[in-house]
Amino acid sequence: MAPNTQKRAAAKFYQEDIVRRKDDPNAYGVVLRCWQDAEDMPPPGDHIDPLMRPLVQGEVGVSYFPKPVREIVSEDILELVDRLYQPGDLLKRSVDDVKSGVVTNTTVRARLDHAVSGQPIPGWKTMEEVESAVDIDMGEYVIYNDWVGQVVEMFDESLVEVPGGNLVRLPELSARLAVGEKGADILPQPMSSVSGILGFLLGGTRPSDRDTVVSVKHTVIAVAWLAINQSLTPQEAEARPRPQRYWYGADLGKLTTVTRRAEEAMRVGDRVRLKDGSGPVTKHGRTSDGQGLIEVDTLVVQETRTTVDVLWQDGTRETIDAKQTVPYLNPDEYDCWPGDHVLWKTEDEKRHVVVQSVNAQDRTAYVRVVETGAIELASVLELDPHGTGDWSALAPAAADGLGVRRGDFVFIHREGTTNGAKPPMVPRIGEVEEWVREPPTVGPTGQLGGWRREMAEIGARIAEQRGTEGAVEELPIRRPQKGDASLNWFGEVLDLRLDGTIEVILPNEDTVVVPLERLTRLYDSAEQLEDMWGDDEGTIEEGEDVEVWEMDQDGHWVEGTLDDDDEDEWESADEEIDEDVDDEDDMDVEPIPGGGDWSPSNDTVIPPLHVDAPMAVDSAAAAAAPPSSSEPPSTTGRPKSPDVPQDAAASEENEHEPEEPADTPWKRFEVLPAAPVDHAFYNTPPAQHTRQFMARMSKEYKALQSSLPDSIIVRAFEDRTDLLRSLIIGPENTPYEDAPFVIDWMLDANFPQSPPIAHFLSWTNGNGRVNPNLYEEGKVCLSILGTWAGDKSESWSASRSSLLQALVSIQGLVLVKEPWFCEPAYEKLRGTEDGIVNSRLYSEKAYVLSRGFVRRALEIPLGGLEAELRWFYYTNGKLRKVLDDARALIEKSRATREVEELPEADRERAVPRLSSGGIITLERTLAKLQALWDAYEKTRAEGEGAEGARP
Repeated sequence: MAPNTQKRAAAKFYQEDIVRRKDDPNAYGVVLRCWQDAEDMPPPGDHIDPLMRPLVQGEVGVSYFPKPVREIVSEDILELVDRLYQPGDLLKRSVDDVKSGVVTNTTVRARLDHAVSGQPIPGWKTMEEVESAVDIDMGEYVIYNDWVGQVVEMFDESLVEVPGGNLVRLPELSARLAVGEKGADILPQPMSSVSGILGFLLGGTRPSDRDTVVSVKHTVIAVAWLAINQSLTPQEAEARPRPQRYWYGADLGKLTTVTRRAEEAMRVGDRVRLKDGSGPVTKHGRTSDGQGLIEVDTLVVQETRTTVDVLWQDGTRETIDAKQTVPYLNPDEYDCWPGDHVLWKTEDEKRHVVVQSVNAQDRTAYVRVVETGAIELASVLELDPHGTGDWSALAPAAADGLGVRRGDFVFIHREGTTNGAKPPMVPRIGEVEEWVREPPTVGPTGQLGGWRREMAEIGARIAEQRGTEGAVEELPIRRPQKGDASLNWFGEVLDLRLDGTIEVILPNEDTVVVPLERLTRLYDSAEQLEDMWGDDEGTIEEGEDVEVWEMDQDGHWVEGTLDDDDEDEWESADEEIDEDVDDEDDMDVEPIPGGGDWSPSNDTVIPPLHVDAPMAVDSAAAAAAPPSSSEPPSTTGRPKSPDVPQDAAASEENEHEPEEPADTPWKRFEVLPAAPVDHAFYNTPPAQHTRQFMARMSKEYKALQSSLPDSIIVRAFEDRTDLLRSLIIGPENTPYEDAPFVIDWMLDANFPQSPPIAHFLSWTNGNGRVNPNLYEEGKVCLSILGTWAGDKSESWSASRSSLLQALVSIQGLVLVKEPWFCEPAYEKLRGTEDGIVNSRLYSEKAYVLSRGFVRRALEIPLGGLEAELRWFYYTNGKLRKVLDDARALIEKSRATREVEELPEADRERAVPRLSSGGIITLERTLAKLQALWDAYEKTRAEGEGAEGARP
């Protein structure tokens, strides 16, 4: 029966969409959560926030305005009002469109109401007609004395009109109020003893649902200073120390704000005023009061309409209604757009190129070679836009990357100087001081702690002075002026030109064009704090309790806890080891080469390893493991393959099966005399292993000897019992079919209480991960290895887990038919348009890269596996099969434009067809593989000729 290929409906809404209820046209809201969001760990079902329960497909979390109501609703009861973008964002015309674009500019028109009276302003207003009514906001950038900083906290004084027309001054830390907000939650609830400055200012005022905010003034701001002007000489920079932390009073007038273009665009809820002053004004308070009469001309944005300027991958530009597009949430790691600086990596060289245009359907790009100026055609699979093979859409690389992006804030170096990096690398600077990293703390009396308390005390003194003495000297924060060139060492990336130069808009609104090497990117405080907090996500800390599932005596699965006190269920009663046994009783433990006092110079006979039944492996891994052939399963319970021999270790149950020649090197498990010098952990000091460790290893070796699938082989070493090397052959009908995957293992002194440590030998030439779980630097991300906090039943347990289970898990759960879905956040997208498109792109990449693994394994001998790889690919003819299969796929791909045009059987293949870019890259590899096969055939023919010539 053909599998169900019915596609699931595409999402209607995305984060930050402005929506309206169909049953209440006055109920506007902003979408905060969507089912398709990449959430690695779903929120708990009992979360106090109504928006944080787990979503089902077709639901969104919405926050309404002006009333702060939050709820999860069906998409069907909402309609889209506007879709918000900012320069640098990615989009498509539809989810299933392969071509994407980058936003270069946005134009927003808005419908405005008076913030207090609600009086509507006629017509739609443009960004040129309004200005912000807020002098500065959280996260905004400020400049002082050649330093760039970012506002990380503010202390406010708000004026609140209460019933009767009186004005009450409300001082508080952290901006939470805006002009026009109303409700009983504006003023704090009365307490039994209101004291201090708050009680002095509020008096006996009680909260009312008619309380209205009529003024908000930021009296103290805390600034995290990030970096200094990069055009200064070292002597000039040394003379400009890092500025002060808190700014208030007259010092506020010394700061200059620099606003990103994205923040200048109007958003629903923004407070603005008309530049020509023609808007309505309301008056509040009494002239006889100490507060005086307050005039409010603040307007609030009620609805927006956005158009975006888009640069498509093919180089065309278009202005389009934002609602006619969808955000591109899961970009492919090879995606790039005209003007991007990327590295063109082939196996022979690496070149700096500038993208001219991209054919997304064919996965090819025209690029300009910076060194020569020549325009050449490249496969996008050979382009690295990020400067790291371990880039991920879920966690983009935080380190210095390639080039710059539209919307980046950059420093401009003096003419004749550079940023010091080798193009196209662009360094990123912006050091966040330790005080900024301090989380908010509240003492037992409800008082703030740390630097926030110090800031609040400054704000309270100012408020008290204003309440007792009247006016307080405060100067407005400055804004850049046209014609002022004093800040022209800093700006925002406006556009990327095809000749490789960068267009930058300066604070005074002038535009300059500079070469890439004269730019350094600003690393802001918010990014740094997110990177710092997200470093350990998905890993299990040492000592952390992990819930697991275990089987009880009655065969039922029950919940338990994984800890270091698990008894080793591998040991039967007669095999337990007494800690007090002296050395003469060492023979109670089955000897393992490399254990105890064994020396590699000794003549050692490895005892026969045999167990009565194969060890049970993780049920999820076993269920997921694809069969390695269409033959019936062997009676031993492990997969068989027609391409590898059943080794001599088969039990007596298989005596009817023909044995392979004794000289066949393909033995599933073998102990070699010495660990190879190219082992990833060769230079680590050997762990001091106990007799318990040696007994455990004896059982691990038995399980590997008897129960490994025929497509996995493991090598242990007499001189390093703590090291292993494994070879896994990619399963059939996956992108990894017939490719070699080598993983080196180390068992530390705490094994088996702690999981084995794995290092994957990645041979992708820096062109990206071959699998989401297999990192270029060698990390193997899997719950059983403690490198991912995944399903509780798959966590490592000393009593239930084994090396065999880890190996089978990698083959069955990692080297799968659709590896894109190995990313936990993407699994729920299976069957959606987004998931189908991205999965096909990823599988093509995985197939092409893994063909290169075959070449690498044959060209550079791998210690301990040389004979096995040579036998498998040459003697057994697997290299010939790899070549034939790849060429057949290329031929089929050239004859068929779309996957849907293929016969149904071909459509169910892991890689049904290749793009033109995939073919370009694959043919480079096939040429090398063909040369290897030809050399082998020639040598074999010469050998047969010499044999036949003997008398």
